[in-house]
Amino acid sequence: MARELRLPELAESVVEGEIIRWLVAEGDSVALDQPVAEVLTDKATVELPSPFAGRLVKHLAAEGDIVQVNAVIALIEEAAAVAGTAAGAAAAGSVAGGPTPAASPAEQTTVAPPAPAGENGDDGDKLSLFKPSAGAEAEALPQVRRPGERSSARPAPAQPAGAQPRATATDSAATGPAAAASAAVAQAHREPARGAFGRVLAVPAARRLARELGVSIEQVLGSGPHGRVRVDDVREHAAPATGQAHQASQGSPLAYKSPAGYEGREERAPMRGLRRLIANQMVTSHLHTVRALHVDEADVTDLVALREKLKPGFAAKGVRLSYLPFVIKAVAVALAEFPALNSSLDEAKGEIVTKRYYNIGMATATDAGLVVPVIRDVDTRSVMEIAAEVGRLAELARSGKLAPDELKGGTFSVTNIGSLGGLFSFPIINTPEAAILGVHSIKKRPVVLADDSIRARQMLYLSLSFDHRLVDGAEGALFTSRVIGLLENPVALLLDLQR
Repeated sequence: MARELRLPELAESVVEGEIIRWLVAEGDSVALDQPVAEVLTDKATVELPSPFAGRLVKHLAAEGDIVQVNAVIALIEEAAAVAGTAAGAAAAGSVAGGPTPAASPAEQTTVAPPAPAGENGDDGDKLSLFKPSAGAEAEALPQVRRPGERSSARPAPAQPAGAQPRATATDSAATGPAAAASAAVAQAHREPARGAFGRVLAVPAARRLARELGVSIEQVLGSGPHGRVRVDDVREHAAPATGQAHQASQGSPLAYKSPAGYEGREERAPMRGLRRLIANQMVTSHLHTVRALHVDEADVTDLVALREKLKPGFAAKGVRLSYLPFVIKAVAVALAEFPALNSSLDEAKGEIVTKRYYNIGMATATDAGLVVPVIRDVDTRSVMEIAAEVGRLAELARSGKLAPDELKGGTFSVTNIGSLGGLFSFPIINTPEAAILGVHSIKKRPVVLADDSIRARQMLYLSLSFDHRLVDGAEGALFTSRVIGLLENPVALLLDLQR
């Protein structure tokens, strides 16, 4: 039989993914756990393995399509069904004296019964590639059509026992006004799905939109797996008045019109892949932080000299030593003294989350766009260990082989803009972090010293961008000064004598 291949929850809080490339063509055989597609999420690019062996019957999503978690993206005819169909056709042919045509994929398609929800109504872990459970790959998840969705020739998944399906516009039209009214009453009495602690099941983006629209998430009925509330559910609940007001406040999309006579000298391409994810992250940062900027400079003459002395020894151990490991180590030390810069704001609960661990993200430019791999537990690592991890993650980033876990869990970010030139910049905060430090070019400049002499010194600009809701200006300045003090005394930093 043909089984449905659905887009699983590839990482925590991921609600959609983009089909970058199909690795198995229609009609080709596929082995158990064989990668069938490359999927891009806001966390990373991952290869999606097949949960069963057989033959890929049909792609239900094209390359470049953006699909929701739990959406069906392909049909795979299991190996046993393929063998059975071939054996049956051969047997029929031998009896009747000729071959029997095989059934079409649509006729062979069946839907496995849905997995029953747990006591808390949330079996979301079974959707995750990173939390496998025995038999989970054989269970189809319930899918509820949203109002206005077109029905397909493919049979609809069965509903869990006792579940109240959402009424659709098509169903209401087909059964008449009385039935539509009855369905509306049933819909009104349906309760939102809740987790183990009584909290409504909802994706983070839906909770955020509900706050923006002034909608109580407690009143929104979800259409996701096991009743989880999605962004579209919030918009539907808020329409028409609230939804229209929100759209008006956001403004209509900005259209670009080519200058007359120049249309043939322009190229257009869809905003897809990593560039689309970067754009979304930048908009989120702009809308959900109150950015402030603090700029200072450090005399890193001693650091430049120390690095030159250490480079051969590091290279002998296969480690390339740049200035970035020193900066990252200094940042971790300063964060322990100024914890406000190592925090996040949980807007839903109105709480400040202060982290007592130090995972530093390093912004890395690649051919595909900007990614931010994370170096974990920097406070426990030496400069050499940090340098080795910087090199490893940078190489993985450039080759597009970063694992999802290597892109999440950051508490503070550093962006090394110096290698690209420029005096200083205003870095964009990597939400939900509270701050990001821009590191710029080291250049010789004349400096007036304490004895009034003027000397050429190696000077470095640092620009700290921080969320003013969490960090006061004085804290930002003191934090930067502490980082500068550590960089100007690099031997103590190298020997972990800074505390």
